[in-house]
Amino acid sequence: MGVNLIINKLMAYTEKNSKYFYTEFDDGVNIIYGKNTSGKSTVFQLLLYAFGINDNNDYLKEIIDEEVLVRIDCQIIKNNKTEYVTFVRENETLSIKRENFPSIKFNGISANNSFEHIRLKEYMHQLFNFSLMLENNDGYNLAPIEAMFLPYYVSQSVGWVYLRKAFSSFEFYRNFKNDYLDYFLGIESFINREEKQNLEQQLKNKEGEIKFFINLQENNEEFQVTKLIDENFTEVSNIYIDSHSDNQMHLIEKEEKLISKCNDLSYYQERQSLLRRISRDHKMQSPIDGVCPTCSQELNFSIEASYKYLQEQNDTVKEIESCKAKIKKISSEINSLRKDIDKRKKLKLKEYEILMKYKRHNISFDSWMNNKANTQLIDNLNYKIGELAIEKESIFNKLKAYKTEEEVEKLRKIKSREFEKIFLDYLDELGVKPLEEERYKSLYKISAFPSQGVELHKTVLAYNFAFNKLIEKPKRIHRFPFMLDAIFKEDIEQSNKETIVEFISKNKPNDTQIILSIAEMKEHEDKIYNYNEKYFNKNAKLICIGEGTRERAFLSQYDGSIEEYLDETLNIIS
Repeated sequence: MGVNLIINKLMAYTEKNSKYFYTEFDDGVNIIYGKNTSGKSTVFQLLLYAFGINDNNDYLKEIIDEEVLVRIDCQIIKNNKTEYVTFVRENETLSIKRENFPSIKFNGISANNSFEHIRLKEYMHQLFNFSLMLENNDGYNLAPIEAMFLPYYVSQSVGWVYLRKAFSSFEFYRNFKNDYLDYFLGIESFINREEKQNLEQQLKNKEGEIKFFINLQENNEEFQVTKLIDENFTEVSNIYIDSHSDNQMHLIEKEEKLISKCNDLSYYQERQSLLRRISRDHKMQSPIDGVCPTCSQELNFSIEASYKYLQEQNDTVKEIESCKAKIKKISSEINSLRKDIDKRKKLKLKEYEILMKYKRHNISFDSWMNNKANTQLIDNLNYKIGELAIEKESIFNKLKAYKTEEEVEKLRKIKSREFEKIFLDYLDELGVKPLEEERYKSLYKISAFPSQGVELHKTVLAYNFAFNKLIEKPKRIHRFPFMLDAIFKEDIEQSNKETIVEFISKNKPNDTQIILSIAEMKEHEDKIYNYNEKYFNKNAKLICIGEGTRERAFLSQYDGSIEEYLDETLNIIS
C-alpha cells in the first residue's frame, strides 16, 4: 500500500532576531498570495528544507543566516492508519518526532554525501515506503530525498519551463528518466530489477566458472592449479589472522572513543537546551521593562543593574554559540568514528567470508594430497562442472519469472498511451494548440516543448497534472501534497489566469492536498477572494504573505502568540 502525506502546520522562528512565521494548511486547496518577492516561494522552500532537502539552500540563505528554526507538523497515512509526525530543522540538525516514539536526531545533514544525511535518506525511504534506486558511478544507490517530491513540486524558478528540473541533483544519474518513470508508473520496481540483475550476474559467473574448469581440464594444468590453491590457502589464513587481531584492537579503541564522544554530545546538547531557556527567561528580566519572575513587580532601573543584565545576556549568547560549535565538531568526530568502525567491521566480515569460502571447497591437507593425482583431479573437475551446470539451469529457470526488456517496453507504451490521452484532453481544456509530433506527446520521449510564453506555461501545467493523475493509480506509490509555486507568469492576461484557475479547480487531485501560490498585491486582493468563491466554493485556505503590501516579508516580529507551541518545539530538539 502507498503512503499519503498531509501537511498541517508550518512554523519558522528565529530567536536571534525575535521573528517568526506560522500558518496552518487545509486538507484540500491552499492558496498562498502576496506581493512579488514577498516570500511566497519561501514557504515551499522551507517545507522541503524541513524534510532534509538542501537543494534550495541558496535561495534560503538570508533565512538560514538568521538561525531560523523550522517546524512542520503532518500526518502520514499508511495501511489505513494515521500517524502524527513532526519535523524540526535547525541548520544542520533535523529532529523527527513520531507519535508514540521518542524523537530521533540527525546531526550534520547540510551536505548530501555526509554520513548523517545518508542515514536520514535511509530513514525517509523506510518512513514513506519509498524504494527508488538510481545509478551513478558507484552503482545503484538509494534515490535522494528530492526524488520523493519531484512529481509533486513545480518550482517558480525553472519548473514552468523545464521538466524534472525542480531539483538540480538528478543530472548525475544514468538512465534517470526511465528509472524515475518506471518506478512512479509501477512498471518495474528496483527490487525486481535488482534481483533480476543479481541472477543475470550469477548466471554469467556460473558460465565463466564452467568455461574455466573446461579449459583447465583441456590444457592439463592440474598440478599448477593445485599448487596455486595450496599456497593461496596458507596466505589467506595468515592474512585473516593478522587482520583479525589488528581490527579487533582498533575496534575496541574506536568504540570506546565513540561512547565518550556520544556522552560529550549529549552533555552539550543538554547544556544548549538549558542555556536557551535561560536566555528566554532572562529577556523577561530587563531592568528597563522587565518584571520579577516571582512577584511580577516591575524592576527598578539603574545603570549598574542594566550593565549586569547586558553582561549576563552577552555571556549566555556566547555560551550558546560555543555549545553549537562544540556540538558541530563532536558530531563530525562521531560520524568519522562510525564510518571507521563500519569500515573495519565490513573488512573483518569480508576476510572471514573468504576463509569460509575456502572451507566450503574443502581445501584441506587431505584434498591437497588428493589433487596431486591427475586422475583424481580430473574426476573432481568433472564433478564440479556437473554441479555448475545444474546451478546454471536453476538460475536460468528463475530468470524466466522476470520481465524481459521487450515486456518492459510494451508496458511503457501502454502507460504512454494513457498519459497521452489525459495530456491532450488537458491541453484542449487550457486552449493550447494540439501537439503533433510523437516526441512531444509520448511520455518517455518528452524532454521539452516547442512553445513559449503563456503557451509553454499552460503546456507544462497540463503535463504535470496529467502525470499526477497517472501516478494516482499504482496504489503502492506514495502521495505527497501537489505544490505549484507561482501558477501565473507576469505577462499572463486576466482571461488566461481565469482559465488556469478553473483548470486547477476541475482537475485537482482528490487524494492529496494542493498548495499553490499567486502573486497579487493588496489593492487586487479581491481577485483572490473571487477565485476562491467562483472556483473553489470558498473552501480554499487563503494564506497571505506580508499583508499583500510588503516585500521580503516572510518573517514578522514575534508577538508571543505561539509560546506553548514554541516551548514544545524546543522540547523536541532538546
